Amino acid sequence: MAKRPKRRPVRRHPQDRTEQLLAQQRRLDTAAHGLIDGRSIDQLRSELHDRELLLAEADKAAQMDPSPVNLANYRVARTQVEAAQRALEIVRLPDSAR
Repeated sequence: MAKRPKRRPVRRHPQDRTEQLLAQQRRLDTAAHGLIDGRSIDQLRSELHDRELLLAEADKAAQMDPSPVNLANYRVARTQVEAAQRALEIVRLPDSAR
């Protein structure tokens, strides 16, 4: 009996992700502007520090038990840290560059 031919892996060409990246950047900027409202730069730094601690805890939990819930918590925490970092970047920019 003849051997069955093996399937070749399907190779997909990378698609243009510009729209996705722009939408992600807009969401990040919107979250960052929400953080900025009514907060001083020191409060933003404190918020970033708190979120980094939560990210470290979520990372540890996701590594010890990579369940869907823990992985989702990690992704949420990472997004929150990115938003806080972006908020600090926006606050530090001169007014003409916004």
